[in-house]
Amino acid sequence: MIRSFALLFFFTASSINAFPKDAPKDSLRILFIGNSLTYTNDLPALVKEIGEVDGKNISCKTIAFPDFSLEDHWKDGKAVDEMEKRKYDFVILQQGPSALPESQALLLTYANKFAAVCKKQDSKMVLFMVWPAKARSADFDGVTASYFNAAQATNALFCPAGMAWLNVWEMNKDIPLYGPDGFHPGLDGSLVSAMTIYATLMKKDNLDFLDLKKCSWKTTISKELHSLLKMVAVNTVPQ
Repeated sequence: MIRSFALLFFFTASSINAFPKDAPKDSLRILFIGNSLTYTNDLPALVKEIGEVDGKNISCKTIAFPDFSLEDHWKDGKAVDEMEKRKYDFVILQQGPSALPESQALLLTYANKFAAVCKKQDSKMVLFMVWPAKARSADFDGVTASYFNAAQATNALFCPAGMAWLNVWEMNKDIPLYGPDGFHPGLDGSLVSAMTIYATLMKKDNLDFLDLKKCSWKTTISKELHSLLKMVAVNTVPQ
Protein backbone atom coordinates (compact mmCIF):
# COMPACT_ATOMS: atom_id res chain seq x y z
CA MET A 1 0.00 0.00 0.00
CA ILE A 2 1.33 3.45 -0.91
CA ARG A 3 1.84 5.51 2.24
CA SER A 4 0.59 9.08 1.90
CA PHE A 5 -1.16 11.75 3.98
CA ALA A 6 -4.67 12.87 3.20
CA LEU A 7 -4.40 15.85 5.55
CA LEU A 8 26.56 7.48 -8.58
CA PHE A 9 27.27 7.52 -4.87
CA PHE A 10 29.34 10.67 -4.36
CA PHE A 11 30.62 12.66 -1.40
CA THR A 12 32.15 16.10 -1.11
CA ALA A 13 33.27 17.78 2.06
CA SER A 14 30.54 20.37 1.71
CA SER A 15 28.44 22.15 -0.87
CA ILE A 16 27.97 25.88 -1.16
CA ASN A 17 27.62 27.14 -4.69
CA ALA A 18 27.04 30.53 -6.22
CA PHE A 19 23.67 31.49 -7.63
CA PRO A 20 24.11 31.59 -11.43
CA LYS A 21 24.50 35.20 -12.59
CA ASP A 22 23.02 34.33 -15.98
CA ALA A 23 19.86 32.76 -14.52
CA PRO A 24 16.84 33.59 -16.71
CA LYS A 25 14.61 36.22 -15.13
CA ASP A 26 11.61 33.91 -15.36
CA SER A 27 13.43 30.95 -13.77
CA LEU A 28 12.12 29.21 -10.69
CA ARG A 29 14.56 29.98 -7.89
CA ILE A 30 15.24 27.28 -5.32
CA LEU A 31 17.52 27.38 -2.30
CA PHE A 32 18.53 24.04 -0.74
CA ILE A 33 19.70 24.15 2.88
CA GLY A 34 20.85 20.88 4.42
CA ASN A 35 23.71 18.45 4.85
CA SER A 36 25.28 15.46 3.10
CA LEU A 37 21.87 13.86 2.49
CA THR A 38 21.25 16.75 0.09
CA TYR A 39 24.66 17.09 -1.55
CA THR A 40 25.31 13.35 -2.03
CA ASN A 41 24.64 12.64 -5.72
CA ASP A 42 23.91 16.40 -6.08
CA LEU A 43 20.19 16.16 -5.36
CA PRO A 44 19.56 19.81 -6.39
CA ALA A 45 21.04 19.10 -9.83
CA LEU A 46 18.66 16.14 -10.21
CA VAL A 47 15.68 18.35 -9.33
CA LYS A 48 16.88 20.96 -11.81
CA GLU A 49 17.24 18.33 -14.54
CA ILE A 50 13.72 16.99 -13.92
CA GLY A 51 12.42 20.52 -14.30
CA GLU A 52 14.34 21.07 -17.51
CA VAL A 53 12.81 17.92 -19.03
CA ASP A 54 9.45 19.40 -17.99
CA GLY A 55 10.27 22.63 -19.81
CA LYS A 56 10.94 24.67 -16.65
CA ASN A 57 13.83 27.04 -16.07
CA ILE A 58 15.16 26.28 -12.59
CA SER A 59 18.06 28.04 -10.89
CA CYS A 60 19.39 26.45 -7.71
CA LYS A 61 21.77 27.34 -4.94
CA THR A 62 22.86 24.82 -2.31
CA ILE A 63 24.18 25.53 1.19
CA ALA A 64 24.97 22.17 2.78
CA PHE A 65 27.67 20.97 5.17
CA PRO A 66 28.39 17.58 6.77
CA ASP A 67 26.27 16.77 9.83
CA PHE A 68 24.60 20.19 9.86
CA SER A 69 21.21 20.59 11.51
CA LEU A 70 18.90 23.57 11.05
CA GLU A 71 20.24 24.89 14.34
CA ASP A 72 23.77 24.75 12.91
CA HIS A 73 22.69 26.58 9.77
CA TRP A 74 20.87 29.23 11.78
CA LYS A 75 23.89 29.90 13.99
CA ASP A 76 26.32 29.77 11.07
CA GLY A 77 24.37 32.55 9.35
CA LYS A 78 25.26 31.84 5.71
CA ALA A 79 21.85 30.42 4.84
CA VAL A 80 19.92 33.28 6.44
CA ASP A 81 22.17 35.84 4.75
CA GLU A 82 21.45 34.21 1.39
CA MET A 83 17.70 34.14 2.05
CA GLU A 84 17.72 37.83 2.93
CA LYS A 85 19.77 39.06 -0.01
CA ARG A 86 17.98 37.19 -2.81
CA LYS A 87 14.34 36.28 -3.48
CA TYR A 88 13.72 32.54 -3.72
CA ASP A 89 10.47 30.90 -4.78
CA PHE A 90 11.20 27.85 -2.62
CA VAL A 91 13.53 27.27 0.31
CA ILE A 92 14.01 23.53 0.88
CA LEU A 93 15.22 22.62 4.37
CA GLN A 94 16.63 19.30 5.56
CA GLN A 95 18.45 18.03 8.59
CA GLY A 96 19.06 14.51 9.93
CA PRO A 97 16.29 11.96 10.55
CA SER A 98 15.21 13.75 13.77
CA ALA A 99 13.22 10.83 15.14
CA LEU A 100 14.22 11.29 18.79
CA PRO A 101 12.04 13.62 20.90
CA GLU A 102 14.84 16.14 21.47
CA SER A 103 15.64 16.18 17.74
CA GLN A 104 11.97 16.67 16.91
CA ALA A 105 11.88 19.65 19.27
CA LEU A 106 14.96 21.21 17.67
CA LEU A 107 13.59 20.68 14.16
CA LEU A 108 10.37 22.44 15.14
CA THR A 109 12.17 25.31 16.90
CA TYR A 110 14.47 26.12 14.01
CA ALA A 111 11.89 25.43 11.31
CA ASN A 112 9.87 28.20 12.95
CA LYS A 113 12.86 30.55 12.83
CA PHE A 114 13.47 29.86 9.15
CA ALA A 115 9.74 30.14 8.45
CA ALA A 116 9.77 33.70 9.76
CA VAL A 117 12.53 34.61 7.28
CA CYS A 118 10.67 32.89 4.45
CA LYS A 119 7.50 34.79 5.28
CA LYS A 120 9.37 38.10 5.30
CA GLN A 121 10.93 37.30 1.91
CA ASP A 122 7.72 35.83 0.44
CA SER A 123 9.41 32.46 -0.16
CA LYS A 124 7.61 29.15 0.27
CA MET A 125 9.33 26.92 2.79
CA VAL A 126 9.59 23.18 2.12
CA LEU A 127 10.60 20.52 4.65
CA PHE A 128 12.39 17.66 2.92
CA MET A 129 11.73 14.54 5.01
CA VAL A 130 14.70 12.19 4.86
CA TRP A 131 15.14 8.63 6.19
CA PRO A 132 16.88 6.92 9.11
CA ALA A 133 20.01 4.84 8.77
CA LYS A 134 19.44 1.30 7.56
CA ALA A 135 20.35 -0.03 11.01
CA ARG A 136 17.59 2.15 12.53
CA SER A 137 14.74 1.31 10.16
CA ALA A 138 12.32 1.23 13.10
CA ASP A 139 12.69 5.03 13.25
CA PHE A 140 10.79 5.69 10.00
CA ASP A 141 7.53 6.50 11.83
CA GLY A 142 9.35 8.94 14.09
CA VAL A 143 11.06 10.65 11.14
CA THR A 144 7.72 10.99 9.36
CA ALA A 145 5.99 12.44 12.41
CA SER A 146 8.86 14.86 13.07
CA TYR A 147 8.90 16.41 9.61
CA PHE A 148 5.15 16.29 9.07
CA ASN A 149 4.40 17.99 12.39
CA ALA A 150 7.03 20.67 11.77
CA ALA A 151 5.58 21.33 8.30
CA GLN A 152 2.08 21.62 9.71
CA ALA A 153 3.19 23.99 12.46
CA THR A 154 5.06 26.29 10.07
CA ASN A 155 2.67 26.16 7.09
CA ALA A 156 5.47 24.64 5.02
CA LEU A 157 5.16 22.16 2.19
CA PHE A 158 5.80 18.62 3.42
CA CYS A 159 8.00 16.66 1.02
CA PRO A 160 7.78 12.98 2.08
CA ALA A 161 10.87 11.56 0.38
CA GLY A 162 11.49 9.12 3.25
CA MET A 163 7.96 7.79 2.86
CA ALA A 164 8.63 7.34 -0.85
CA TRP A 165 11.58 5.10 0.07
CA LEU A 166 9.25 2.87 2.11
CA ASN A 167 6.77 2.76 -0.75
CA VAL A 168 9.48 1.73 -3.21
CA TRP A 169 10.42 -1.15 -0.93
CA GLU A 170 6.78 -2.26 -0.72
CA MET A 171 6.98 -2.72 -4.49
CA ASN A 172 10.42 -4.34 -4.43
CA LYS A 173 12.36 -4.76 -1.20
CA ASP A 174 15.59 -5.40 -3.09
CA ILE A 175 15.93 -1.95 -4.68
CA PRO A 176 19.14 -0.47 -3.22
CA LEU A 177 18.10 3.02 -2.13
CA TYR A 178 20.93 3.27 0.40
CA GLY A 179 24.53 3.75 -0.62
CA PRO A 180 27.38 1.58 0.71
CA ASP A 181 27.39 3.12 4.20
CA GLY A 182 23.73 2.29 4.88
CA PHE A 183 22.74 5.91 5.47
CA HIS A 184 23.57 8.18 2.56
CA PRO A 185 21.51 7.60 -0.57
CA GLY A 186 22.59 5.62 -3.57
CA LEU A 187 21.59 7.08 -6.93
CA ASP A 188 18.20 5.31 -6.86
CA GLY A 189 17.48 6.84 -3.45
CA SER A 190 18.45 10.32 -4.62
CA LEU A 191 16.38 9.95 -7.79
CA VAL A 192 13.15 9.02 -6.05
CA SER A 193 13.81 11.83 -3.55
CA ALA A 194 14.32 14.34 -6.37
CA MET A 195 11.16 13.15 -8.11
CA THR A 196 9.22 13.49 -4.85
CA ILE A 197 10.57 17.00 -4.32
CA TYR A 198 9.67 18.08 -7.86
CA ALA A 199 6.18 16.56 -7.62
CA THR A 200 5.68 18.39 -4.31
CA LEU A 201 6.80 21.77 -5.61
CA MET A 202 4.92 21.56 -8.90
CA LYS A 203 1.86 19.74 -7.52
CA LYS A 204 2.29 17.02 -10.13
CA ASP A 205 -0.13 14.08 -10.29
CA ASN A 206 2.11 12.32 -12.80
CA LEU A 207 5.67 12.45 -14.12
CA ASP A 208 4.86 11.09 -17.56
CA PHE A 209 6.97 13.82 -19.16
CA LEU A 210 10.12 12.35 -17.59
CA ASP A 211 11.20 10.11 -20.46
CA LEU A 212 14.22 8.04 -19.42
CA LYS A 213 15.83 8.61 -22.82
CA LYS A 214 16.05 12.34 -22.00
CA CYS A 215 17.70 11.85 -18.59
CA SER A 216 21.39 11.83 -17.71
CA TRP A 217 20.85 8.60 -15.72
CA LYS A 218 19.44 6.71 -18.74
CA THR A 219 22.31 4.22 -18.79
CA THR A 220 22.31 3.73 -15.02
CA ILE A 221 18.83 2.39 -14.23
CA SER A 222 16.34 0.27 -16.12
CA LYS A 223 13.19 1.58 -17.77
CA GLU A 224 11.14 -0.54 -15.37
CA LEU A 225 12.82 0.91 -12.28
CA HIS A 226 12.54 4.44 -13.68
CA SER A 227 8.79 3.96 -14.15
CA LEU A 228 8.41 2.53 -10.65
CA LEU A 229 10.25 5.47 -9.04
CA LYS A 230 8.09 7.98 -10.95
CA MET A 231 4.86 6.25 -9.96
CA VAL A 232 5.82 5.99 -6.30
CA ALA A 233 6.96 9.61 -6.07
CA VAL A 234 3.68 11.11 -7.29
CA ASN A 235 1.55 8.68 -5.29
CA THR A 236 3.42 9.50 -2.07
CA VAL A 237 3.05 13.29 -2.34
CA PRO A 238 0.07 14.74 -0.40
CA GLN A 239 -2.62 15.96 -2.78
